[in-house]
Amino acid sequence: MKHRKSVILLLLISLLLIPAITACSNAQKNGSEKKAQTTSDPVKQGTQKMKQINHKLQAALKKNDSEAIKKYGKQINTQWLSYENGVRDRFPLQYAKIERYQQPIYAQSNLSAPDIAQMKENSSALEDQLDDLLAAKETKAKPSKLMKQAVNDYLKYANEQIDLLVKTTKPFVAAVKAGDVDKAKQLYTKPRIYYERAEPIAESFGDLDPSIDARINDVDDESKWTGFHEIERALWEKNSLKGQEKYADKLLEDVLSLQQKAKSFELTPKAMVAGSMELLEEAATSKITGEEERYSHTDLVDLQANVDGSQAVYQAAIPALNQGHKDLANQIDKQFQSFDKLMLKYKKSDTEYEDYTKLNKDQIREISNELSKLSKLMAQTAKIF
Repeated sequence: MKHRKSVILLLLISLLLIPAITACSNAQKNGSEKKAQTTSDPVKQGTQKMKQINHKLQAALKKNDSEAIKKYGKQINTQWLSYENGVRDRFPLQYAKIERYQQPIYAQSNLSAPDIAQMKENSSALEDQLDDLLAAKETKAKPSKLMKQAVNDYLKYANEQIDLLVKTTKPFVAAVKAGDVDKAKQLYTKPRIYYERAEPIAESFGDLDPSIDARINDVDDESKWTGFHEIERALWEKNSLKGQEKYADKLLEDVLSLQQKAKSFELTPKAMVAGSMELLEEAATSKITGEEERYSHTDLVDLQANVDGSQAVYQAAIPALNQGHKDLANQIDKQFQSFDKLMLKYKKSDTEYEDYTKLNKDQIREISNELSKLSKLMAQTAKIF
């Protein structure tokens, strides 16, 4: 009797456990299927691998291991290149955001002394964008809606650059007003980078761009000349900041005005792309001659910043290019990569490139040709809108 009760009790326990075991088995099966589905997607798989490399980079950054930092920074770029086309086709809005942080990491990894603080910041931001990509749904909206979003994204980028322009102009102006020539020279290129990246927006506000960025041959009356280049001449040609206080105050006033106006600026897709094309054309024909920074000879800083700003336009236009113009998108993408690779030969730090006067004619011609190729490709993009 006792034995029969034990058997019955065991049967009851088994019956109660069957649903739980079945549920557990199903959950494991579903989890395995979900994992298999994730890893079989080349974009998701590539992103997971990129995250793994980024984690190694972050560990190296914590240890300040220079060789490992360079190694993993370059590996991130190699991994991104292996699957970026799939991201550009299916997730164009996420693509631009990843490029924004991946590219500076790669650029730093090619320097003899990478900026650790900046790489940490970009690596952390990249991690967030990779997580967003893993969770993202494929972009299937109408081109018109995508382009509206793209213009908004570009304007956000331009405003970020102008905010940084203001932030870096303030210490430069302070150094000028203090008469500190060496410090002002050191700080000069920082605001120039952000201005040149957002130059198409600045040029939309009438006299504001000439007031900030006019070269001496752009003005009829030299006594009315203001802006960066007037101060540049004082720093490198005169090696004196005597009487520059009023020009410094005017420069800060103008960039603050630009910051305010840019926040409410409206832009069409066609104007966005046309501005980029014109900027590249100017860089390839006139700026490449060394006339932009004729006293400091920091022209390569400006040229790279112009290309950075144009690349932000291209990235914003990708959703429209995906609609029947993928070959053009591939050509543009490869040309930006080609230009960046070329410029790495002359890059010393984020704000320092080779002195323009040390380049020979062949080197200048090579840079000009690469810029011209970019300009022509962006001109084809402008025809789409």
